[in-house]
Amino acid sequence: MDAEPAPGAGDTPESEPSTQSSTIEIAEVIPETGTAASIATEEDIATMPTAQDTGPILPSELVATSDLVLAPEVNAALADAFKSTDPLDDPNFDTVKHINSLFPNEQSLSKLEGFMTKLRQKIRNIDGNIQNSIRGQSVTDASSETLKDAQAGMADLFARIRDIRSKAEVSERMVQEITRDIRSLDHAKKNLTSSITTLNHLKMLVGGVDSLQMLADNRQYRDAANVLSAMLNVLEHFEKYKEIGRIQQLSKRVEKIKLQLSQQINAEFRKAFRRPDPDRHTCDMDQLSEACAVLNVLEQEEQDRFRAWFVNLQLRDYRDVFNVNEEAAWIDKIDRRFAWLKRNLASYKENCTGIFPSEWHLSEVITERFLEITKDDLVKLIEARRSDLDVKLLLFAMQKSTQFEQWLVLKFPSREYIEEDLESEPSEPGGQDGAERRRGRDGDSASVRNKYQRYQDERRRQMQASSDAAQRKRRLKPNKFIGAVSGIFNGCMDVYIDAQDKTLEGMIDAFVKSIKTDGIAGSSADDAVADEAGKTLDSSGDMFRFFRECLIMCTQLHSQAAVFDLYMVFKKYLRVYCTRVLAGSLPKSSSLATVILKDGDVKLTPEEQYVTCCLLNTAEYCLETTSQLESKLKEKVAPEQRDKVDLNEEQDAFHEVISNAIQLLVRALETQCEPSLVTMSKVKWESIVEVGDTSYYVTQMGKNVATMVPFVRSSFSSDRKYFTNFCMKFVNSFIPRLITYMYKCKNVGTVGAEQLLLDMQSVKMLLLELPTIGSATARRPTSSYTRYVTKGLTGAEMILKVVMAPHEPPQLYVEDYIKLVGDDEGITQLQKILDMKGLRKSEQQPLLDAYRAISPAGGAESLAGSDRAKSGSAGSGTKAAAASSTKRSSIRKLERLMKRFQ
Repeated sequence: MDAEPAPGAGDTPESEPSTQSSTIEIAEVIPETGTAASIATEEDIATMPTAQDTGPILPSELVATSDLVLAPEVNAALADAFKSTDPLDDPNFDTVKHINSLFPNEQSLSKLEGFMTKLRQKIRNIDGNIQNSIRGQSVTDASSETLKDAQAGMADLFARIRDIRSKAEVSERMVQEITRDIRSLDHAKKNLTSSITTLNHLKMLVGGVDSLQMLADNRQYRDAANVLSAMLNVLEHFEKYKEIGRIQQLSKRVEKIKLQLSQQINAEFRKAFRRPDPDRHTCDMDQLSEACAVLNVLEQEEQDRFRAWFVNLQLRDYRDVFNVNEEAAWIDKIDRRFAWLKRNLASYKENCTGIFPSEWHLSEVITERFLEITKDDLVKLIEARRSDLDVKLLLFAMQKSTQFEQWLVLKFPSREYIEEDLESEPSEPGGQDGAERRRGRDGDSASVRNKYQRYQDERRRQMQASSDAAQRKRRLKPNKFIGAVSGIFNGCMDVYIDAQDKTLEGMIDAFVKSIKTDGIAGSSADDAVADEAGKTLDSSGDMFRFFRECLIMCTQLHSQAAVFDLYMVFKKYLRVYCTRVLAGSLPKSSSLATVILKDGDVKLTPEEQYVTCCLLNTAEYCLETTSQLESKLKEKVAPEQRDKVDLNEEQDAFHEVISNAIQLLVRALETQCEPSLVTMSKVKWESIVEVGDTSYYVTQMGKNVATMVPFVRSSFSSDRKYFTNFCMKFVNSFIPRLITYMYKCKNVGTVGAEQLLLDMQSVKMLLLELPTIGSATARRPTSSYTRYVTKGLTGAEMILKVVMAPHEPPQLYVEDYIKLVGDDEGITQLQKILDMKGLRKSEQQPLLDAYRAISPAGGAESLAGSDRAKSGSAGSGTKAAAASSTKRSSIRKLERLMKRFQ
């Protein structure tokens, strides 16, 4: 093969066909702007079509594919036999690298069309050469000789096959001749054996019928049962000989004897158990027991008929005593029905246990029939006398019925099992198999191994599934006596539900009346202080106790529908209790919304504070118990109704009561601190000439806090999360109020600001000690609480530091203001600070102008220009430095003073 130079370095390449690559057609190359190399990519090569439009195509068996991988020895032999410098003949040929070498840049793509034309022509030439070679090889002499030899061999093979077939046919005929007599003898043997067996059965039948007749006449029932069973088995053998007269005659005799036995046995039992004067003394009880063995052999219909007669006989008196027209039939005497059955079963056990077979379970059959009669009678009675049914009578009947059913469950346990399929574990899709499929693309041999491995895994899974299917989970069926009588009253549970609704309504009215008339027990001042914690209202415990009793009652009565109806009643009265008893008993409840929304003043006495804490604790108890009640209700209701059980709205209502109670206490504490804040705003700060001890208003504020907070803490339950919430809400509301009143302070000079700063430090310490104030055990407040207090009062301290600073020069003062206080509230906050300093309007105007010039709203250029102006003015710079030095010395002096008072 001749090598060709690449385009751009000589002529267009016209090399011989490659042994590694199939025909290639470059459909499209999209270069990237600014890329000088790597024009072709893997995606470009993957989308190149084959030469399906360039001429004749060889059969697929003869076309070399890019997946062909030869051994290194074969590649070396081919390279030695066919010397070539064409890169297409290289065993390690890289398509992308070769195309990038042909077209290294965008300019070389101009020769792409010419290269493609020559490449297509070359492919057509190669295909034509291959076809000519194949055709030439097929017409040579050597090929003709080979074809003739193959045809001769095939003819010889067919001749041998025909010879073998003819010999096989001869052998088969010989075997049939040899075994003909043996087959005839075998048929004779089978017929003779069948005849002998039939004659023996006929002999047994003839003799057995006579014996059976004799035993029946003599009332020997035990032997008659055995002989009758044998005769019935023999008659099954003669089922195909029914047309024979002798067989028909014997069969009729057996049926006649069966009828005779049935009549005799029924007569003897009727005599022995006749009412009202049974004749058991003259009857042989053992003979009656043997007669039952004969009944076991007779048809099932005969057995059912006999058992039905005996059961109805046992329950005849029951029908008479508890007839629907009798007074004893009403449900107020339902326990008498059950007592009657217990006596009847005891009598049956005493007199009849040795007579009837145990597998008949006659006592259980009697009970089932008793329950059927009872159920029909009670349904008729309830329909006729529904107006006479009250909740007390209903509960009495259901309790007695449930107790009787439990007694039956213990006496007659379930004997039937339910088989359930075990749930097989589903195989994970796309797991190991998916990974193996991905790995299988790496090579043909690896793909084959992966396919075999998947086959083995699938086979193991199928075997495991078959093994699991063979195993069954067996469990006893629910006892059939559960709900046999009490289920009758499920349709009457509306009487019970209405009664509980009325009872709860009365309980709520009593709770509200008790609170209004007597208040909350222990809410007097002395009792409240003596209590370690605010109590939970007894009414909440009474209500949930009543819920529990109702739920237990419905569970015992096996009434899932009633449980759901009870859930609706519970849901209703949980909301009513929350609204009328808890929210309605909060102090200032009539104006609570106005107080909370508009920050009105709230003055609570210690008794009212204690009541508020008790109501909060009760709401917390109701919240937790309601969650438990919801879980229990979901367990008891029917499965299809579980998603409908939802008490989230009621829990949200209790959450709202807790939040309102905490907010009420917060507003009460703020109201107690309000006079101290008013005092602070009215102090003549310009008259203060020296920083002294903590101001009086701070001391008074501390006394108010120390009076209420320990009392509130002790009145909360042991769970301190709500007290922590109370402290957080108070700080969240008090610090902005404190800053608001601080803005009302006027003519605050440097000394006054220092005093205020010292007071703010004392307030900060007071708030940090708020969670533990007056507590016997010292506890550190939470880190979040500490951070919040520090952050809130740091803002107040920054405001006071701005107040302390000299307002000249204006630009420097505004810069310090923005650095310390910030620019969130705009110019309004700056005006408040200037009013605190007592500056006149004319003195404020330069500061406001400087603020407008350097504030973020005014643009960064204003600030830069002011900086340049400040640096250019030596006089103003000197003043700024002097003012800054004075301010720093005052702050250091104040900090030393605050440390001395800590």
